[in-house]
Amino acid sequence: MESFFRSNKFVMAVAIFMAVIMWLFVTGDKIARTTPQREIWRDVPLQVENLSQDYVVIDIIETVDVTIEGLSDDFEGLTMQEIEVYVDLADKGSGNHLVRVQGNVPSGLSIVLIEPEQVRVSLEAYYSEDFEVEVNMIGEPAEGWEIDEYEVIPEDVLIGAPESIFEQVDRVVALVDVTGMRLIESVELSPVVYDIDGNRVNDLVMDPSLVTVRLEFSRITEPEPEPEENEEITEGNNSEESN
Repeated sequence: MESFFRSNKFVMAVAIFMAVIMWLFVTGDKIARTTPQREIWRDVPLQVENLSQDYVVIDIIETVDVTIEGLSDDFEGLTMQEIEVYVDLADKGSGNHLVRVQGNVPSGLSIVLIEPEQVRVSLEAYYSEDFEVEVNMIGEPAEGWEIDEYEVIPEDVLIGAPESIFEQVDRVVALVDVTGMRLIESVELSPVVYDIDGNRVNDLVMDPSLVTVRLEFSRITEPEPEPEENEEITEGNNSEESN
């Protein structure tokens, strides 16, 4: 037996065995590289294309799952940003729409399935209008001072929102706390939008988002004391006596 392991036949058998292993390895790797495979990419961001500037998306799912097919080499280095999934909203107006999800992937890959294949999209008309900024003062100026005049820069702001929100807008107010103020003060702040019932309206766009309120204060002038009643009578009597 020991002589067999030392013989040329044993060496030849080992060489043939190693050659077969290498062949299987290379062949298997080649088969793997030339056989298409599939990968599922989950939570790919869903984009919107060709939406008219007169409308805004109110409701739509944010992500979808994409099954992609291709060779293993084509998947190398693939990132989420290279997978494009979108809905085409050309010619779509206000209301609910059931729209097919479409997609694109880099060359060499193909999309097998997008889940869901269709999504519901809700659109509303988008409105915008200029509103004058009102000023509401809270607090009290420094002792002995009062508000003389003020101005808002700019006087108007542009409010934009979907129709259901825009129709709630009643007024735009800059709330200024004048506590302890004197002389000349400037305050930069974001106005607040209210509905007709005094409730705050959110989820809208304001341009500019900040306004400046410039205030001027003056000293309170003390009124001159009025003459007392007795002094008036005395002055009257003196006049009569002199006559």
